[in-house]
Amino acid sequence: MLSTNGTYFVFLIAVFFAYWAIANRASWRVTFIAAASGLFYCLSAGRALILLIAISAIDFTTTRWMARTNDQRRRKALLIVSLVADIGALCVFKYANFFIDSTASALSLFGVRLSTHINIIAPLGISFFVFQSVAYVVDVYRKDTEPARSYLDYFAFVAFFPTIIAGPILRARQLLNGLRERVTLDSAIGGQALFLIAIGLIKKIAIADYLSANLVERVFDFPERFSALEVLAAIYGYALQIYADFSGYSDIAIGSALLLGFRLPANFNAPYRAADLPEFWRRWHISLSTWLRDYVFFSVAGKRARNTALLYGGLIVTMLVGGLWHGPTWTFVLWGLLHGVGLVVVRVVANLRKRFGIVKRDNVWSRALATLITFHFVCFAWIFFRAETVERAWAMLKQLTTFTADTANLAVPALLMIALAFIAHWLPDRAWDKTETRFARLPALAQASMLFALALGLYFVASSDVVPFIYSRF
Repeated sequence: MLSTNGTYFVFLIAVFFAYWAIANRASWRVTFIAAASGLFYCLSAGRALILLIAISAIDFTTTRWMARTNDQRRRKALLIVSLVADIGALCVFKYANFFIDSTASALSLFGVRLSTHINIIAPLGISFFVFQSVAYVVDVYRKDTEPARSYLDYFAFVAFFPTIIAGPILRARQLLNGLRERVTLDSAIGGQALFLIAIGLIKKIAIADYLSANLVERVFDFPERFSALEVLAAIYGYALQIYADFSGYSDIAIGSALLLGFRLPANFNAPYRAADLPEFWRRWHISLSTWLRDYVFFSVAGKRARNTALLYGGLIVTMLVGGLWHGPTWTFVLWGLLHGVGLVVVRVVANLRKRFGIVKRDNVWSRALATLITFHFVCFAWIFFRAETVERAWAMLKQLTTFTADTANLAVPALLMIALAFIAHWLPDRAWDKTETRFARLPALAQASMLFALALGLYFVASSDVVPFIYSRF
């Protein structure tokens, strides 16, 4: 069930009215959220609901037992049980064939043939709900959070329908701990929620889907048919497409949760304004980047990371995990490796400046140059992220080096969309805040009229084919 089609919004409206009819009773509210979320996931992913129930039941049970003992060995054994179940399920359903095929390719170099292939389809959103569950288990083990009061509380947290398919990846303090707290909804909050949902739909349908259908797909599928300038435009187009697609989903998810009285954290913060890679990762897919920092990087390098080898190794390992999290292909591994090496280079340069007393310039022009360099490095890495195979990625890079400048395949509307998307990305935050505030203050009839006009416009702009969210497949 895509959050851009009518079925989702019929579901959301039905949940909204039923939810607020019982919102004053915490136990009823939690039960209703759990049931609605289970139904949503069943309608979206079918029998995969069984896996979701099994993982959540194991993690709920182990964490409850953790809370009842101070025996560190027993607590660690319970942690291992949960991690084996969670990561094991992820490896079996998402990475089994990747490991088998990679092993077969390696053995073929020595004349050994291995043709085993398992017919498994990864359940929808498995990377998101597994990472969310792992974070909860580790937090309880570290005594950073209290375990859920009941299984329904925990299931409502893990399966929360606005975020189950493609995040954001939530922590206990961001939703679970507030499930039984009093919720309120006024016109200002409702207006903000509707504004976020509207912006998310515009990003997804008017920007991401349009750029995909009219430029990105055809160039990435057959780069050799296009000039270097057209390939470069497609790379810029994909940078905007993936941002608009995923941040659009996040906006819809956050807006949907807000309609139910839950304020979720932002998942994006104008990432292409970043002046270096660490800043980019503080702005891009914030829920994943903070997860990787807290549960991978700190586990490898430690929180203080004073050892240089551990620091650099931790950065590379963390980004390799981030790459593999997106999918079981070597293109994602290379994408993660590029970002890992890039983060190491940024840290090395910073250390060299400090050692030799080189003062970093802090002015508009130096930041503009740093932002330009960072953006193009990110775009370079996006080539491997988007390409179906490593060979396709090399074909894109090879075509770029032809330095041809034919523009026959660059439609003016596509170029205009790229320009408008970049302008919107660079609008000051206060401009968005003022627009949101003014929309929220409008009378309900005016808001409804604007949303109806938007829906009508998006209907005519939308592609005839259903375009899934990019991150829904992760």
